Amino acid sequence: MHLSPGVLLALVLGVAVIVALKVRSRRKRTAVLAAQWQAFQPGKQAEEIFLQITRVYQRGRRGSKAVVTWCDSGRQQDAWFWNWHVPVGAYLLVSASSGYGPHSHNPNVLYVQPGQVQAWVPAQAARAAQRVG
Repeated sequence: MHLSPGVLLALVLGVAVIVALKVRSRRKRTAVLAAQWQAFQPGKQAEEIFLQITRVYQRGRRGSKAVVTWCDSGRQQDAWFWNWHVPVGAYLLVSASSGYGPHSHNPNVLYVQPGQVQAWVPAQAARAAQRVG
């Protein structure tokens, strides 16, 4: 089956438009995520903790148990997030406190209430900011 030049040209143009829209959409999403990351950066107060969710090891009805990494020191700590299933890789700005974890007998669990999360961005926002420069 042979296609006429007009049909072939229409198909090629259609594919080109779809590819261009896909690239434009990805660039726009990357720019939005990068803007989220940039807006997230300067707001840190002295009493706030800048964390990244390293690993979530339990999701329950009342929250998530996770390992977090303190971005300023690289220190890792177990954490409990009340009423939130935290996404792995997300960056959070929190004002939380540490205490005893009765289930794990860990004396240093970071407890984070929903109102203590000042801001958060998904991991994709940090990656997008790196791509944008």
